[in-house]
Amino acid sequence: MALWLVCCLLCIGCERSREGEGRVVQPNVVVITVDTLRADRLGCYGYEKAHTPHIDSLAREGVRAKHAIAATPLTLPSHASLFTGLEPPAHGVRSNGSFELSDDAVTLAERLKAAGYRTRAFVSAMVLHRSRNLDQGFDEYDDELWSQQHKRAALIRERSANSTMNLVLGWLDSNSPGASSNSPYFLWVHLFDPHAPYRPPAEDAKRAPTPYDGEIASVDRQIGRLLEALRTRGELDDTILVFTSDHGESLGEHGESTHAIFIYQSTVHIPWIVRFPAKLPVGRVYEGPVRTVDLMPTVLGLAGLAPGESQGTDLSRAFAGEAPSSFPLQYSESLYPELEYGMAPLYGLRSERWTYIRAPRPELYDRVEDPGETRNLLDASHAAAPEESQARAAEFDQKLSEMLANSERIARVAKATPIDAQTAEMLKALGYAVDPEAKRGMEGMDPKDGLPIYAEVQAGRQLMLGGKYAECIKRLKPLLRQMPKLVSALNTTASCEQRLGRTKGAAKHYRKSLEVTPGQDFALIQLGRVLIADRQIEEARGTILKALDVVPDSMEAMSLMGYVEIFAGQLDAAAAWFHKSIEADPNFSRSYVGLGDLRFGEQKYAEAMRWYEKAVEIQHRHTDAWLQAATCAIKTGDTTRARKLLESGARANPGLEQHPKFEALAKRLSAPERKTRASRVRSDTEN
Repeated sequence: MALWLVCCLLCIGCERSREGEGRVVQPNVVVITVDTLRADRLGCYGYEKAHTPHIDSLAREGVRAKHAIAATPLTLPSHASLFTGLEPPAHGVRSNGSFELSDDAVTLAERLKAAGYRTRAFVSAMVLHRSRNLDQGFDEYDDELWSQQHKRAALIRERSANSTMNLVLGWLDSNSPGASSNSPYFLWVHLFDPHAPYRPPAEDAKRAPTPYDGEIASVDRQIGRLLEALRTRGELDDTILVFTSDHGESLGEHGESTHAIFIYQSTVHIPWIVRFPAKLPVGRVYEGPVRTVDLMPTVLGLAGLAPGESQGTDLSRAFAGEAPSSFPLQYSESLYPELEYGMAPLYGLRSERWTYIRAPRPELYDRVEDPGETRNLLDASHAAAPEESQARAAEFDQKLSEMLANSERIARVAKATPIDAQTAEMLKALGYAVDPEAKRGMEGMDPKDGLPIYAEVQAGRQLMLGGKYAECIKRLKPLLRQMPKLVSALNTTASCEQRLGRTKGAAKHYRKSLEVTPGQDFALIQLGRVLIADRQIEEARGTILKALDVVPDSMEAMSLMGYVEIFAGQLDAAAAWFHKSIEADPNFSRSYVGLGDLRFGEQKYAEAMRWYEKAVEIQHRHTDAWLQAATCAIKTGDTTRARKLLESGARANPGLEQHPKFEALAKRLSAPERKTRASRVRSDTEN
């Protein structure tokens, strides 16, 4: 490990700018990744209806890659490839949530940190939480998402691009221009908004042709804020700025509504723009291939640092027009069909003209004649020259095998772990029917054939994410009659029952899900939550302890154990669980609320208030914590503080004033003041 650290410090032909009295600095590095952004929905990639002026300006001021391809249509493994220069079979992260990057994988942040960079990341979705180990090499990794108000399901907990950019700009403001000039920074900004469900701000929704385009327009405005800040600081031209995405979005093409299953152009063709006027031309369109694995070696090349071990290519000279562009094969995969539904995985290669996909029914497309990849030349109905197509497919398949074997030779062993409670539902579902014949029918099925099942589950999930819980249950009911052991449908139905307050129905479906696939921490935690609500305390205890056996550091499970002990009358044990949860994640506000509830029940109102105030400090929109804090203030006789808490809560939570408890507290505070016992005692003491 020490060897690569030494290598990182050996600069080769560094292009450095000079500031002040002979001080020398390397260029800053800023990488912006926008989740779920397909290239052809940006103005600079030819989409006339786009509202993306700031991204388009980057393309005019830098180099735009025309043929950039993602390694996979999944967020976590794609980012792992971006920041390690390794394909998924080499870094081992094959899906969202159930894997974590190996410590043996060397990240771009580690390389730059070893070269003297300050490193900072701001991520906007739970799928990139530090528990997945992508934080390697970052001095600070901001993934605090508990403070956000979430209308979506917990598994896609996120914060808006506006909220993330506020934090980014705040961090830049705290680092004044010119300060620490010998210590450049590497900043990674991840924005999640274009991910479904699409809910753009009203101003963007009005002018965009679709809600998806509205989300992209909203993200573009936030990127404009960052660009303006860098210009104002005088740092933009001295910064290597890379703009790209982790994957695209199908939008109904090939029958897929969003992404994850297929690896066609719609989900793997991504934007890729690099701006660095010190070394790169302005307004150039790069016609060669670009892969996610090329990001790390290219950034290091532009920064004048040794490339290190990578499956990617340093494209810095090719982008500058100083080297001819070759066309290495571009690899893509999706193991989501296998991991989620038990279907066959998909592996693909792209050349300058051809797309080959290894599947139970292999696919070959001529993108010159068929850019939408709709006519499989290995299908007899489309094959004008079947023997030629079969030979070409066999050649691609051999190259694919060689590529996979090469990845295995350098593979880092990613840790396959049970996922946290936020994303587990998506990653444990295998989708088997009740009878053996149906099970064999799903096992190894070509995703092209299994898509109707997947699409039906996804349709139900979108209804749930949109708050249409009863409609979701109704939509999935026929599917569960047909396939009663389809875990993803069982968990989605249970979540909807839970949100409707129907605890019996929720418990029934979670139990069925756990019968099919034991050890799902998401289902165990949610079942425990339902059982607590029904005051089935001992069964809840056993259920949540099973979740902790699966994920020992689950702060949600620990927090729930605190409530189990409260209801069991074991108050010291309850406090211990809440504190243990806080140790696991100091930003998990529910544990502070739990401590507040514990002390409130003991009538220790001053201490309870401090815990509630800590909770709202972390999560500004925590309605109950604001109201409970104000209640505690009233009970201690501090009406001035109570009023301030209600006012602050109303500012942080539009609509809070309509809450019945808010109205009751406000009415109580507006009544003629009466001395409470606490105030009388205080007055007597003072006299």
